[in-house]
Amino acid sequence: MTSCLASCVQVFPCSNQGVTVARGCGNVRISARIVVPRPVLKFLLTLLVLAIAPSAWAQAGPSIDSVRGTISGSTRYVGFGGAFVAIADDTEGIPSNPAAVAVRLPYSWRAVDYGVGADVSVGAWLPKNDIYNQPPSDPAGKSSALVGSLAAIIYYRHLGFGIAAEARRNEASRTDAAQGVGIDLGANFGTVHAALAYGFMDGQVQLGAGPRFVGFSLSKNGPLAAGVGYEAGVIIKPTGLPYRVGASFKSAVDATLPSYGQGSSSNAYVPWEAAFGFAYQFGERPLNPWFVTTGDRVRRNVRGREPTRADYQTAERELYEEYQRRPRWYLLVSSELSLIEGGGRVGFSQQAARSRAIVSPRLGMETEVIPHYLKLRAGGYYEPARTEDSRARWHGTGGLDVKLFRFGLFGLLEPFDYWQLSLAADAARSYLNTSFSLGFWY
Repeated sequence: MTSCLASCVQVFPCSNQGVTVARGCGNVRISARIVVPRPVLKFLLTLLVLAIAPSAWAQAGPSIDSVRGTISGSTRYVGFGGAFVAIADDTEGIPSNPAAVAVRLPYSWRAVDYGVGADVSVGAWLPKNDIYNQPPSDPAGKSSALVGSLAAIIYYRHLGFGIAAEARRNEASRTDAAQGVGIDLGANFGTVHAALAYGFMDGQVQLGAGPRFVGFSLSKNGPLAAGVGYEAGVIIKPTGLPYRVGASFKSAVDATLPSYGQGSSSNAYVPWEAAFGFAYQFGERPLNPWFVTTGDRVRRNVRGREPTRADYQTAERELYEEYQRRPRWYLLVSSELSLIEGGGRVGFSQQAARSRAIVSPRLGMETEVIPHYLKLRAGGYYEPARTEDSRARWHGTGGLDVKLFRFGLFGLLEPFDYWQLSLAADAARSYLNTSFSLGFWY
């Protein structure tokens, strides 16, 4: 799935994601228009070229493919149906778009701020759960996934740096047609995203990039293979206007596990991904408020004299009260077109998939139906068929945040010291994934 421990904390499931500490808010200034500089246009064109360029990664030998088509992430990410590249922020946004680490949250008003997050996601509830969307001819039984993640982020004004680490366990059962026996298969994937980003034009244009590390093993204590790629992204959020535009690209990563004895080597392949998104927020609540720090407010209030500690306390109280007075109702609609490299093998099988790219449109929405108490999310996405004899799936997603009780840990979490429970689910034919988190209400 922001800020210091004396401020507040939010938990979410990540890239599936989790615990976030944050503080802040600011004044809203209206900006009539935004002019995108040439370097940003070149950056966007580069993302497009990378997205449609053919893959140059070899996949010789037995391959265990990562999941392509289904989504996993924080409760908010899942609730939005994966339509997140344009609205990515906080630690939960790092895996979706590296530019997210430069997006300042509306309740974070310190120049230097940070946050941490953790989450768990379970996709193993159905008797014949199928995370790979296997073709009917494949002798596969149930396949499932368990995902956990940890993320951290630190800001200095419009500069941000973040790291998100995800551990994933994929399991599947198969039937050996020749011997008539069942076989249980499993693989462990580890992914680390590191992102550095800056918000240009006073935070209206965020550019971010960084490496993506992938590790892979077939057993808990077995040998580990590793590979590295890169990812880059952009988020455009004109101050005072109710929309955002985002794009990201992640290069392919190939990790080969060396052979031992007479056995053959295996490799885990993580495909390239590209995403383009647009989001619009209806209602009076601002989507892109102006970023104002406590220091900015103090300088406005003291007007030339030396500020005191009481001045900073007054400024923080003013910013908090202004944030609380903002209109609560809104309807945020987010769309995304996700492109994922085709080819490879389907799950643990050696059945070749279609070579053309996987095109997955996604749509999600969020609103606060009971002010200060309940937020709802709904969304969906399309998972294309990966082989000639398999079928495409439409996924329906949903989620909620509900305000619980107040506990400030003896004043350490004030003023954001109300806890919240977040839930999300992703359902389709032969598929059910759930996410949950415990965090703080903002």
